Amino acid sequence: MNIRKIFFNLFCKLSFLLIYNHCVNAQDISSLKKAASIYQNPFDLASGGASMTRATQEGVLFANPSLPAFGEGIIRSIFFKNTVSVGAQSIGFLNDAAAAFGSFNTTQLQNLLGDIVKKPVYFGLDSAAGIVTSSFSIAGFSSAKIDLNGRQFGILGLPNIQIKSNGFLGVASAISTQFANTLAIGIGPKYIYNAEINADLGVNDILNASQAQSIITNALKKGTAISTDIGVTLQKRTKHFDVRLAGVVADVGNTQFTGGVPPWLQTYNAGVGLTLHDETNALHCALDFRDISDVYKEDLPKKVYMGCKLLITRIFGLGFGYLQGWPSYGFVLNLFLMRIEAGTYTKDAGNYQAGLLGRQVYFASLGFEL
Repeated sequence: MNIRKIFFNLFCKLSFLLIYNHCVNAQDISSLKKAASIYQNPFDLASGGASMTRATQEGVLFANPSLPAFGEGIIRSIFFKNTVSVGAQSIGFLNDAAAAFGSFNTTQLQNLLGDIVKKPVYFGLDSAAGIVTSSFSIAGFSSAKIDLNGRQFGILGLPNIQIKSNGFLGVASAISTQFANTLAIGIGPKYIYNAEINADLGVNDILNASQAQSIITNALKKGTAISTDIGVTLQKRTKHFDVRLAGVVADVGNTQFTGGVPPWLQTYNAGVGLTLHDETNALHCALDFRDISDVYKEDLPKKVYMGCKLLITRIFGLGFGYLQGWPSYGFVLNLFLMRIEAGTYTKDAGNYQAGLLGRQVYFASLGFEL
């Protein structure tokens, strides 16, 4: 198949999806996912989350499926990692939960639920393992996040708690190819098992542990789906300076789940990246803009990702950026048989109001890369 035919087929598919997307009158935007990627490399998050033009390690499978085609050699990376993230205000909740451990009963549960009203809770656990090559990449991954937002004075002036919990488990892949070291295209199918809880507990529920458990159980939705992304990247390389432009259509045709889980809507995303480098060191700065057609109706700052990565040889890196409206920063230390990534960013906790409400999150990742 020649290049012209590849472009023609890709153009026809994208044109059809564009028309289809505008012909859908009523779209469900209640999914907890929204426009952000379901998984991001922790160092990329520390660097502002702008990963469409140059993602780190396993991040290419989720940021832009055309990226693996660019690089040196056939095998890009063999990796395994676990990442733990915790909200800054969750530490107090952990201390209270530890104190209650061993004598846990209904009273202790009520006390902890009451504690959440004063101390918002956020925990995350992400894992990934796989291989990235120049033409085909595959990885198993999981991501689980628990977000509990409480208010002492809710809509009716009484305490309430909003529970948002989302977990993914699946296999991600990417098939990519490049032309003349200038253009790369790729497609990224993923098999995903998705479970999410989106529920509110009122004051009576908080005081009644069995009632709270029943509400949470009834709110649980589980389902599976095949999600597909299409990515295109253009690059211009010189001896010490590179420019990349990227476009990604995520959740092509809307990702429809079984089990009543809300669909993930098709989004159009664009990115630009600039890199200064020599043979062993590099400074990469990038800007991503997600959900150009605004199908999720998010606040503008939540769709903007920007930042820089300073890479010193293949051993050490520093990242800093502007992630969805707030600063982020962190580092990576690659000892080949051990890879450590750590940093902090801020996520939106404004579930009860328009606008953004920041909550700081700390994360640490341990794994290896070959």
